Amino acid sequence: MNLLDKPLQIGSWNLPNRVVFQPMEGCDAMTGGAATAAGAPGELTWRRYLRFAESGTAMIWFEAVSVCEEGRANPRQHFLTAETMNGFKILLEEMRDRALAETGQVPKIIAQLTHSGRFAKPKGTPEPLVAYRNPVWERDREDQPYHIVTDDYCKQMVSDYAKAAELAAQAGFDGVDIKCCHGYLLNEFLSAYERPGCYGGSFENRTRLFFECLEAARQVLPASVLLTTRLNACDGFPYPHGYGVSPQREFDLSECKEILRILQVRFGVELVNMTLGNPYLIPHINRPAKGLIEPGEVGMARIRSLMKDLQATFPELALVASGLSYPGVDAVTYAEVLLEEGAATMAGFGRLTFSYPRFYWDFLETGRLDKKKVCLACGKCTLLMRAGTVAGCPVRDAETYMPYYKKYVLS
Repeated sequence: MNLLDKPLQIGSWNLPNRVVFQPMEGCDAMTGGAATAAGAPGELTWRRYLRFAESGTAMIWFEAVSVCEEGRANPRQHFLTAETMNGFKILLEEMRDRALAETGQVPKIIAQLTHSGRFAKPKGTPEPLVAYRNPVWERDREDQPYHIVTDDYCKQMVSDYAKAAELAAQAGFDGVDIKCCHGYLLNEFLSAYERPGCYGGSFENRTRLFFECLEAARQVLPASVLLTTRLNACDGFPYPHGYGVSPQREFDLSECKEILRILQVRFGVELVNMTLGNPYLIPHINRPAKGLIEPGEVGMARIRSLMKDLQATFPELALVASGLSYPGVDAVTYAEVLLEEGAATMAGFGRLTFSYPRFYWDFLETGRLDKKKVCLACGKCTLLMRAGTVAGCPVRDAETYMPYYKKYVLS
């Protein structure tokens, strides 16, 4: 390897390599009770992240953490509150101790803050809060009790993000991600072309809530905590039902590029984790897989093309590429090619971290990945999540997750 294992400086951070563990949701937070607060890291959360800490990766992008109760994707999604903050703090301390002992280095850990919007199920049943009614996103779900959020609710959301960002800093996270992707609420506002008021219509209005949340977080974060985002390059649906796709169904990155420019100029953002699409409706668009409507290689080529365009436009912005688990035993070498081509600054691995958390460390030691441990791109981790239970790899981590798969997916 050359670039993947090359140190990188982002702001005050000196990273030993360019490997990122993506924010894969395990849906395994505490559900509350006499001795626990709902949303705190659970037993499987601890198991997973301590295994990640042994990987040798430079950066662990912690999974989505909700900023409010009604914005939680499910009852087991992590939720950062005054009551749960200490649980996150202890976990982060243990992760750093484990990483230092096993690898001799400490990864940067980023908190991803989110509001799940129309995909929120805080009590296990749909209570979708939406930016506007969207016939594409609501196909076959038209009868759900949709609630279009008011402008006043949006203003309260800004306060929620600020409070969660402050708690993330107190817990010891190195960075805070204001999540704007995959159809969740902030991302949905980017396509609110026909919404009236100050949060819909023009580009300035549609990006207003996202930028207000970024600004609110920046105001409360100490200078040592990096502000970033995971951002959709495009939604995958044509105008007016999605952002970043023209009426002719062609990708249009012009608004994404303007957002990236504003992130750099107005907010001083130096790191952006790029993704695309809505995995609820087009699962293959951001995670190429086997057995779906297109070959995984087509999805990989799509991501590669869009990323090359964006990274070439913003050479000084560190962009993280997604969708790199599909190549299996060749995942690391493919990521190296991507970086050498200039399609990204850092390589983000998602599903591979579930199946094979030590993959990078093994590659450094042996120069290859174990074919008996790599991700099969079968989608079973997603099936677990969609079935309403914890998520993990029931194939490679069968002792822990196959019982859940048999109970919730196969039964």
